[in-house]
Amino acid sequence: MIYLIITTIIWSFSFSIIGNYLSPQINSWTLAFFRSLIAFIFFLPWYRKDISYKYLIRITSIGALQIGLMYVFYLTAFNYTTVQRILLFTITTPFYVVLISNLFERKFKLPVFLLSIFSIIGAFFLRTIYFDKNDLIGFVLIQSANLCFALGQILYKRFKQGNWSQGDKFHDFTYFFFGALLISSFGLIISSQGLSLPGSFAEWILVLWLGGISTGLGDYFWNRGSEYVSSTTLAVMNNLVIPTALLVETVFFSRTVNIESYIIGTIIIISTIVASVRFKV
Repeated sequence: MIYLIITTIIWSFSFSIIGNYLSPQINSWTLAFFRSLIAFIFFLPWYRKDISYKYLIRITSIGALQIGLMYVFYLTAFNYTTVQRILLFTITTPFYVVLISNLFERKFKLPVFLLSIFSIIGAFFLRTIYFDKNDLIGFVLIQSANLCFALGQILYKRFKQGNWSQGDKFHDFTYFFFGALLISSFGLIISSQGLSLPGSFAEWILVLWLGGISTGLGDYFWNRGSEYVSSTTLAVMNNLVIPTALLVETVFFSRTVNIESYIIGTIIIISTIVASVRFKV
C-alpha cells in the first residue's frame, strides 16, 4: 500500500506541471518520448540479457500499452481541456480495472463493482463539469488512456503472479520502459508535429522530473504496489490522485474548489479504499 500512496503524491504534481507549464510549449508526442526515454535510461543500469524471449516480449508489450500508448492519449488531452477536467475524466479508471480483472478471472464480484462505483461517485463530487466540443474530445482521449492504463495494471499484476515470472524487479522496468519508448518514438517519427524541445532551463528540469521521478519511479512504485494488494484496492486507489491533485492545483495555482463537495468526495474515496483493505474484497 505504501508504494501506491507514494506514487499518488508524486503524480499529484504531474497534472499541474503538464497543464500549466509544459503542454503549451511541448507537443504531446515529444513529451511522451522524453518521459519514456528518461525513465528507460533511469533503469538501464539494471539491464540483463539472461532472460527468455517470451518474458522480454510480454513485459515490453505491457510497457508499450500501459505507458507508451496511454501517454499518447493522456498528453494529447491537455490540448483540448483543462487540468481539472482531465482529473475528473480519470474517475472511470477503477471501473475499468475491476471490469478487466473480472473478465480475466471469468467471474462477477458484486462487492468489487460496488466499491468501484462508489469510488467514481466520490470522485464526481470533487468537480462539476460543463462540456463543450473540445472537452468531449478530451473526454474520449482520457477514456482511451484510462483503458490502456487499467489493462496494463492488470496484465502486470497477473504477469508477476504467474509461475513463469523470473528475475529481479528492477530489470523488468528496463524492458517495460523500452516498450513505452518504442511506441512514443514511432509516434514522434510519423507525427506531423515534429520534435519540440523545452525552451528554458526550468522546462528541462520539469521534463527530467516527469521522466525520472513521475514516470520512472512512479510507475515502478505503482506496479510494485499492485503486487501486494487486491485488484479492488488497486482499482479504487486510482482515484485517490484526484483529491490530492486538486489540492495541489488549489494550493499552488490558486484554483477554486467547492469545499463541501471536495470533503464529501475525498471521504467517499478514502472509505472505499479502507473498505477494500478491511474486507479483503
